[in-house]
Amino acid sequence: MTSPSPKPRVGARLPTLLAQIKVQLETPPEYRGTEIIGDLRGIAETLFYPFKFVGFWDGQTGNHLCPMKETGKDCTHGTDAGAKSSYAITIEDELAGELAVEFPHADLTVYLG
Repeated sequence: MTSPSPKPRVGARLPTLLAQIKVQLETPPEYRGTEIIGDLRGIAETLFYPFKFVGFWDGQTGNHLCPMKETGKDCTHGTDAGAKSSYAITIEDELAGELAVEFPHADLTVYLG
């Protein structure tokens, strides 16, 4: 399965069309699921093979893998709550993202494409 080439949006910012998936862990209070990004990336890629990691959003800190910063430009997303939706549009448009896999226990979203 191959991802289609990204299509830039025209006009107003439309809501993202990424498939939203929530992976909810229910554990006894004495146990806690991992919150390590690398672990959750591996889980998402295993569950939704052959999709591959294209980005993440850390809801606790607003940290994310910004394609603009990787090319030496300033990040336009910010780190507040509204910035996550702007980042999701970037994932979809520029990185051919198709899935947003949310891990609520870690307040982390892994994007796959």
